[in-house]
Amino acid sequence: MTEIEVKKVSTGTVYKLFAIGLSVGFVPLFLFFGVFGAMGYEVLTWNEQPVTGIKAIFLGPFMGAFMGLMFAGMLGTVCAFGLWLFSLFRPMSVSLVPKES
Repeated sequence: MTEIEVKKVSTGTVYKLFAIGLSVGFVPLFLFFGVFGAMGYEVLTWNEQPVTGIKAIFLGPFMGAFMGLMFAGMLGTVCAFGLWLFSLFRPMSVSLVPKES
């Protein structure tokens, strides 16, 4: 691991990390919910209507991506603001794993 000291992290980097992390986490989870919806369980809702049957398997990953991007927008904004405030007082240490060629 390589450790570097940075004054601040760019807003684009914060949003990118949140968007990738949350979307990659939510899509499989919502696909799992879609499978349960296909079996008749009412675990997915859209416009206050339960989504069941084969439609749930296809709609689940889209709902996961949508939720991931929505949370990334909200949490990314709060996190970018907090990191900006932190950068006014002191630099940060970031640990990186270098890419091997």
